[in-house]
Amino acid sequence: MTKLAFLALASAVIGSCSATGVLGNTDRQARREALRSAESFAAVLSVRADLDTLATYDVVLLDPAPYEPADLDRLREAGTLALGYVNIGEVESWRPFADRVDPDWVIGANPDWEGHEFVDAREPGWRQLVVETAARGVQRRGFGGLFLDMADVAVIYPETEAGMVALIRELRAAYPDLVLVMNRGFPLLDSLDGVIDGLLVEGVWIGADLDTGVAVETGEAEREVLLGYLRDVRRAGGAAFVIDYAQTDEQTAAVRAAARREGVPVFVGDIDLGRLRLD
Repeated sequence: MTKLAFLALASAVIGSCSATGVLGNTDRQARREALRSAESFAAVLSVRADLDTLATYDVVLLDPAPYEPADLDRLREAGTLALGYVNIGEVESWRPFADRVDPDWVIGANPDWEGHEFVDAREPGWRQLVVETAARGVQRRGFGGLFLDMADVAVIYPETEAGMVALIRELRAAYPDLVLVMNRGFPLLDSLDGVIDGLLVEGVWIGADLDTGVAVETGEAEREVLLGYLRDVRRAGGAAFVIDYAQTDEQTAAVRAAARREGVPVFVGDIDLGRLRLD
């Protein structure tokens, strides 16, 4: 979908809303179509990105903290759909609500990322904190969707899978107008049919060694499995996105060419997603 087409679709949706300004479920439908039709995608989490640059993309994934509602208004006016980051499987020590996490909810430390601790999604208090505080902050800033990270905690701790599914379903119920894009969480997909709107997978062609930050080519067998999940989601009417971690110009060009052949938007970033690499 072109920016112009998305703006026309969004304007039609807004025009059909009530005088109170409350958006209906048709708003999710417009955003879902924008997700599926996106040709360009960027993810920037560790810094505040330049708004003019972000506005050149169809879909952007951002940490909500550095952005104000006026920033999101600007992106929306440019036809860019912004997804706000929500960590549904971990408490991050720097988040303002981190001190509200009961230590009894924590089930382990993430060895790859300092300050990240895995949380048991079966805990009602954690689910409430994510839904009413973390996600609410994203919605109030004006993001059009939620990016749900660390669903794979339910893979690391399979006994928490039902809790993770419940959490995502609670997010859908609480925010019917927002699109939901999940990072991995493959065993959850069958239980979330009609609940999430898109799937993101990292390292389809080139991943990264978290200890060294060095790019690592994904093996052919693993790559086909990952592409299979993305294809299944698209066949079911959802959107698919990829983040890869190519480091050389040659690797980057190869990844982008492969993504074009696959028909999936890809963002090539560094390991902490702290800068934009423009096409």
